[in-house]
Amino acid sequence: MLSTYVTQVQQHLNDQQGQFFPAATLHAYINRSRRRVAAASQCLRLLVKGQTIPNQEIYPFTAWNALVQEQMPGAKCVLGVHTIAIAIGVGGWKPMWRRIVWSDFQARFRIYNGTYYGVISEPGWWAQFGHGQYGKIYLAPIPGAKMPMEIDLSCVPQDLLTDNDPEPIPAPWDDAVSYWAAVLCLMQQQRAQDAQMMATMFNTDMPFAASVVCPTMLQTPYGAVIRSA
Repeated sequence: MLSTYVTQVQQHLNDQQGQFFPAATLHAYINRSRRRVAAASQCLRLLVKGQTIPNQEIYPFTAWNALVQEQMPGAKCVLGVHTIAIAIGVGGWKPMWRRIVWSDFQARFRIYNGTYYGVISEPGWWAQFGHGQYGKIYLAPIPGAKMPMEIDLSCVPQDLLTDNDPEPIPAPWDDAVSYWAAVLCLMQQQRAQDAQMMATMFNTDMPFAASVVCPTMLQTPYGAVIRSA
């Protein structure tokens, strides 16, 4: 896939022979663009299964990186968490915990100085502090036992170094990678106007990809007017 990206960027730059940008430069810009696409679109999204740890309030993102890399080859690390569901007891009830912003979490729950424990009988609360490799989530109340936990999260990709490296960015998001890499090349040459035109292509392609993968959902066909097509 790396050579495909290189060819696409060279076509955007009208530099098919590679006279103006060495391969190392294109590879660096392509990987920067891949990280941007993944962060902006959150297209690398996983549901990771873990478990709570007794008396542990804080869960760093790095604790799930191995699970992420196993489940999605080519993923590097966790970028952010969307939702958390934690099972209650032995039954099948696994409610989604309620998320609040960090400042409210700090004021409402951490005032107890790590003593807000208990058997959970209803969905609890959680907050995220930091992002990427420095990110963590905080739980309240602090779990007193091991319980199954599902974390809905987004990732960033590993750098592509060869064509044999797996590319986790799916279609149609991968079509946008070459545009932003070309923007970086044009900015290096101080061709601001051309870079702006290429950035417009990138900014057009990103919402288009979102519209393709997230079409309008029909909740129920019943009660609607009978369609002819």
